[in-house]
Amino acid sequence: MPTLPRKAPAALLPALFAAALFAAPSAEAYPGAGAAFNGKGFDSCAAPSTSQMQAWWTNTPWSFVGVYIGGAVRACSQPNLTATWMNTTNSQGWRHSLIWVGPQAPCTTFSSRISYDTATAYQQGKDEALKAYNALIALGVTNNAAGTPVVYDMEGYSNDASCKAAVKQFLQGWVDQLAVAPAQASGVYGSACNTWFSDLATMARPPQFIWAANWDGNPSTSTLSCIAGSSWSSHQRLKQYQGDHNETYGGVTLNIDSNCANGPLAPTGGLNSASVCN
Repeated sequence: MPTLPRKAPAALLPALFAAALFAAPSAEAYPGAGAAFNGKGFDSCAAPSTSQMQAWWTNTPWSFVGVYIGGAVRACSQPNLTATWMNTTNSQGWRHSLIWVGPQAPCTTFSSRISYDTATAYQQGKDEALKAYNALIALGVTNNAAGTPVVYDMEGYSNDASCKAAVKQFLQGWVDQLAVAPAQASGVYGSACNTWFSDLATMARPPQFIWAANWDGNPSTSTLSCIAGSSWSSHQRLKQYQGDHNETYGGVTLNIDSNCANGPLAPTGGLNSASVCN
């Protein structure tokens, strides 16, 4: 009989047990863990097909892809995203930034929002981390996903004290739950200025890395508006430097955001002091 990963809130145990008991085994095994990497990448709302990914691997600037693995606010369905897709694209050479898009700040209009109550928000953050962990396992990530970097997509929100306090506690729950063995590396994606990374830097246990949307056209991760240079400064940054646009390689056109990494990716890394992402 399969065992449940980690300690889960009692309310989630029946659902998690059922998922563990009846989930089909992964067709392929994707190596767990991750490491700091320098290089350019892209993200698209839905994962492209493996043939499209192969066309984009050869003679392009890209070496990693952002993948939306789940969450209540994920905008696109993912018909291509399977354990086989993860393994195949990894074999092609791609590294991955794995993104979870759960409930958003309480002062937004998203369909799913976290609570203004900070204690509730903290527990919600832990619950989302458990869901993300189980999504990694369902995608065939081996070694119980130990060391694998996973990013929470927290879109921008207003400069409201109670809203910011709730988000801060929610993300503290996210970080704390991902730190439970077998620990993952906790990241947060958001607007460089309007996800208030400067505030998140003061968390008791901050995210291990960030992915900031700062559409200035400059791929350098050291140039991020509203974020102190001393924050997340040791290979702990990804930057989305250009938003929604089309690009074509190998006869394949995709709608993407452009990114640069000087921080953790799955499953392997590779630092290069000459990288434009520094």
